[in-house]
Amino acid sequence: MYQNSRSGRKSRSYYTRMRRRRRRQRLGGLFCLAVFCLGFLSGKAVTLRVMKYGTRNPQVQAAAGFGSEGNDMVPGSQREASDVKSRGWNLLLVNREHPLPSDFAVTLESVGEGHQVDQRIASDLLDMLEDGKKAGCDILIVSSFRTMKKQTQLYEQKVKQMKSQGYTQERAEEEAGKIVAVPGTSEHQSGLAVDLADASYTTLDERQEQTAGYQWLVRHCAEYGFILRYPNDKTGITGIIYEPWHFRYVGKEAATEIMEREICLEEYLGYSE
Repeated sequence: MYQNSRSGRKSRSYYTRMRRRRRRQRLGGLFCLAVFCLGFLSGKAVTLRVMKYGTRNPQVQAAAGFGSEGNDMVPGSQREASDVKSRGWNLLLVNREHPLPSDFAVTLESVGEGHQVDQRIASDLLDMLEDGKKAGCDILIVSSFRTMKKQTQLYEQKVKQMKSQGYTQERAEEEAGKIVAVPGTSEHQSGLAVDLADASYTTLDERQEQTAGYQWLVRHCAEYGFILRYPNDKTGITGIIYEPWHFRYVGKEAATEIMEREICLEEYLGYSE
């Protein structure tokens, strides 16, 4: 009786310890699950931010501000904000390595036909177009300020087009970014750039350089603070194809030097290799 009773006590004590151990294991498991979920949700938030830019390509993600520095645009944006403060708003550099600051905002002004630009450049732009018309060149604004949504749509359309030509997703994103800037890295989102075309030929391709409107613009755009942003011989620096229709406001002083020296904005600001 004594032995059996003792064995029973031992048995009850054993199962009590086991229940306590399992309870601790369950609590530990729940804690690990909570930590995992928190990490997953944090990673998901980053993924969603990247997806907003329409790409999974690491190179393109880095170009849009997602990379080794915490997968966020803040570090690069802070540097760019500091650079803009020292250089001036008109010399804002927007490209793959210099995305727009996350808190970027611009006050827009209408320049007709549904187009808007940074209000600080509207007067010079309209003067340029008016003087071009007086010289016999009817120059039209084809594209001006773009929202993030619009830029994303254009970029994704180009990626889709590239994929239809047989490119892989990664290669399609890379090639598309040379033609349509990755969202967040487009000058059109700054309000400082416009696509201009001669009324006689409004297609945005290299034939634009043969028009009277283009010829007048490259001779006189600096007088109004504009430059040809993506010259034919600077694609290795700008990362963008030759665009004889894309003009960017940088201010009259900078524009005069850039056009006279036949350099691009990256070279003027000292960001070229």
